[in-house]
Amino acid sequence: MQSAQTTSGEQFKQSFREEARDILTDLEAALLELNHAQDDMELIGRVFRGMHTIKGSGSMFGFEKLALFTHNLETAFDAVRSGQLPMNSELVDLTLSALDTMRAMVEEDDSSSDSGADLIERLKKLTGTKDHAKSNASPVPAENPKTEEGAQEWKILFAPGPSFLCNGSNPFLLLVELSELGALHVDAFLDALPPLREIDPERCYVRWEMTLKTTAGENSIRDVFIFVEDSCELSIERVESHSVEKEPRERSQVSTPGGGKRAIDKHDKASSLRVPAEKLDQFVDLVGELVTVQARLSELAVRRDDPEISAVSEEVERLTSALRDNSMNIRMTPIRGTFEKFRRLVHDLARDLEKKVELTIDGADTELDKTVIDQLSDPLLHLIRNSMDHGLETEETREARGKATTGTVHLSARYSGASVLVSVSDDGNGIDVDAVRSKAIERGLIAPEAELSDAEVYSLLFEPGFSTAEEVTDISGRGVGMDVVRQHVEGLRGTIEVTSERGKGTCFTLRLPLTLAIIDGLLVSVDDALFVLPLASTLECIELTDADIDSANDKHLVNVRDEIVPYIRLREYFHKSNERPKIEQIMIVETGDGHYGLVVDQVLGDCQTVIKNLGRFYRHVQFVSGATILGNGNVALILDPQRLMQEALRTTQRGRRDALGSGRKMLFA
Repeated sequence: MQSAQTTSGEQFKQSFREEARDILTDLEAALLELNHAQDDMELIGRVFRGMHTIKGSGSMFGFEKLALFTHNLETAFDAVRSGQLPMNSELVDLTLSALDTMRAMVEEDDSSSDSGADLIERLKKLTGTKDHAKSNASPVPAENPKTEEGAQEWKILFAPGPSFLCNGSNPFLLLVELSELGALHVDAFLDALPPLREIDPERCYVRWEMTLKTTAGENSIRDVFIFVEDSCELSIERVESHSVEKEPRERSQVSTPGGGKRAIDKHDKASSLRVPAEKLDQFVDLVGELVTVQARLSELAVRRDDPEISAVSEEVERLTSALRDNSMNIRMTPIRGTFEKFRRLVHDLARDLEKKVELTIDGADTELDKTVIDQLSDPLLHLIRNSMDHGLETEETREARGKATTGTVHLSARYSGASVLVSVSDDGNGIDVDAVRSKAIERGLIAPEAELSDAEVYSLLFEPGFSTAEEVTDISGRGVGMDVVRQHVEGLRGTIEVTSERGKGTCFTLRLPLTLAIIDGLLVSVDDALFVLPLASTLECIELTDADIDSANDKHLVNVRDEIVPYIRLREYFHKSNERPKIEQIMIVETGDGHYGLVVDQVLGDCQTVIKNLGRFYRHVQFVSGATILGNGNVALILDPQRLMQEALRTTQRGRRDALGSGRKMLFA
């Protein structure tokens, strides 16, 4: 029994941690907004409520030192809220530092609490208070707290569920926290208490009916129960003191743990669930395996030519397709959270660099696969740091150039077909093409007589160790950032594009796939090898005959509705020596560099493709995204058209065809 209690307690501690992380993120966003709108009472109240929630709930779940530390901050913002303490940037910066300490306490189970002693001392000096060390571990509700003018009366019904005590929750602490909001009257009911011999010591049989008079709103009252609402019956109703009736809300009668009937608001039901990422990944993996099995079933149905098996196969295919789409939608997450967390980075870097910088955001509701979003933070971090250090000028320089003294870093996201374009731009110096070129010649990356376009010069920025910074700082200048950006983006099967205008700014655009798990593809063959091309990047398929080849004078070009499209023949590229068929197929694909053609022997049809990693042995084969298992058990490689074309161009330009060819022979041996 003790082991079960311990496990349950740890589960609810973890639940507290997850909720606390969200609250801390919201607090950080509110504080950064408050730094620019210091008289915004709504923001001040939002910060106070967040502090109050973490303090009360932290104490209830055993995070006593976190609760004590947060109590000092809550007291300071209570003073700001009541007009006793002015809001200023120093308090914002101090509170932001305190949030870092609170995060450490949440993650490390209070063990890092001593690290906040200096912050508390600084807070005391800033607020002019003598003591903020009041503990919230064993508080006693005030019997007759002062009722503020304009207070509203609320009726609260609270009945803990059967598992309430097992998770470590303490109903007394909830009542204490409610009492801090205003005048609280409590009635306890024991009508559900069984005979002594039937009492379960791990179950709460008491329910409470309370009347609270407070200036706080419903959300503040509900925040008291935020971590236990799923394990109790709760109703919060405003007691109307005037004849004006509120708009009626749909209500229903339910049984409380005590056996009585009471009304609850149907709008109080949770509209979402928090699911661990590991479970979601397992679910998607299982869906992927189901897609593979369904493909085998379809293959079997075709071979058997049995109407009954075919009917079952079609039904399974329909259900599998629906399940696949739903599982992919579950994995899709708005990029807002990733964008918003960079507000703190911009704030801190602007202070360290002594620059005035504003972060603007567009397209924050654009959704990507959670796996993509999880791996997007590092490249965006490097790009933002680069923009603020190298791109944006100082206030004096900007003013001398006729610019606004406050520089701008802009984050944006938007859909582009089956991809998402994520951009980081600034209105700073822009890239000095001549300086980049000179540095590249100095390092031996290009010949002095080489003629490069601006785009080719920009691509040099992503070479390992490349930097034009004259001084090495704590922020940049060591040349270890931009090559990391390219590695991360290519690891996500994406590409990066740079545009810049001298004196006006620079924009880095990341083209990323919507998902990394399951895609729709076209199955093609080249000699005895099978490949899958992503359907999203494939525009059309046309025939390539001997006459077409002769009309192009043996050049790898084809006319597609008055557009000259270059192509590569995969048979030659992969060194397949067998004779090519009389009629080949050109798959016209769309890449970030335009339209290209990939010549294959035959198009076998479409397929749902579960992407499997090839492993570390093939990690340097950039033009292959992964592999998939077909219904007949064969393995097909998934090609990345963008990287394939880039690799082909690099092979032609640098004369490395033989060296790369040996790698391809190894792959397809």
